[in-house]
Amino acid sequence: MPTPIELTAEPIDENRCKFMLGRAIHEPGVKQYTSVEAAAESPVAQAVLEVPGISEVIVSGNVLTVVKADAATPWSVLEPQVRYAVNVGAERLAAAGIEVGEAMDDDAIYDAVAQIFETQINPAVAQHGGRIDLIDVQDATIIVRLMGGCQGCGMANVTLRQGVEAALKRLVPAVKGVRDVTDHSSGANPYFSQGTE
Repeated sequence: MPTPIELTAEPIDENRCKFMLGRAIHEPGVKQYTSVEAAAESPVAQAVLEVPGISEVIVSGNVLTVVKADAATPWSVLEPQVRYAVNVGAERLAAAGIEVGEAMDDDAIYDAVAQIFETQINPAVAQHGGRIDLIDVQDATIIVRLMGGCQGCGMANVTLRQGVEAALKRLVPAVKGVRDVTDHSSGANPYFSQGTE
């Protein structure tokens, strides 16, 4: 029996939900399936389409975008069924002698995290006059440098641990943690000054 695939759900709207998987289940490129029969080449997508109420699955590497047929059925009902179906599909792959992709490598993690920084994290941090630069990914650990109002900020560690790290682990399950390489002593304009001891 294969190791269960970890996944996190991120509803896009009342009809669509994005599932980020801890491992790739598809070669590079995007595939769209709207029926169980059409998804014969993708046992994971096929298993998800077997869930009552699911009308479409889009597969791209380690991301599944799932579309439901009826907006009235809440994601809270469908999400556990999709999780189960993903692992049923992984078992079908294993039974056919096809290995589910390895855990995301550092390059794939970097690409996923870079998009999250650009679209979600930095727009929020910019409201406090700061920026977080993605420096590298090493062994699934995100290396960052804080800039602007974040450099020298007394709340920087809280922001990184409770905000950035928690969000990244939720959106990209392969992420192990975040390491800050900022020289906080040289910050010229911190949003919150460091406390004195």
